[in-house]
Amino acid sequence: MLRFASAMALLPLLAACQMDSRQQVLGSANSQAAQRAISTRAFETADKAKVFQAALSALQDLGFVVDRADTVLGTISATRYGNGGLVRFTVTLRRGGGNRTIVRASGQMNQYELSDPAPFQRFFETLSQALFLQANAIE
Repeated sequence: MLRFASAMALLPLLAACQMDSRQQVLGSANSQAAQRAISTRAFETADKAKVFQAALSALQDLGFVVDRADTVLGTISATRYGNGGLVRFTVTLRRGGGNRTIVRASGQMNQYELSDPAPFQRFFETLSQALFLQANAIE
């Protein structure tokens, strides 16, 4: 009975340690518009499949392990264990206006939203290089 009472006393404390997604969004260091500017790029190609393949390659080049990839939905989820802990990256592709494909990335480090622009810049630079290599048939 004493164990049960102790466990029940700790339950509210454990619940207080959890953070739901709404709290994470509201606790972000950047405004939503600033975060979207950091994490979104448009590429001048209508070939979503090629951009998808290049995004897969870029994530792998950056040391991520692809957990899920859905070509129909245009989403990729990947994980990497780094110096600061677990990094999760999710990439979403969609058709843009005209001859464009829009790529949006989001990331978390140890369950906190990535708001530093550097990881996104590295990803988009690597993605641009992968698209260049694809376009020029360089293996």
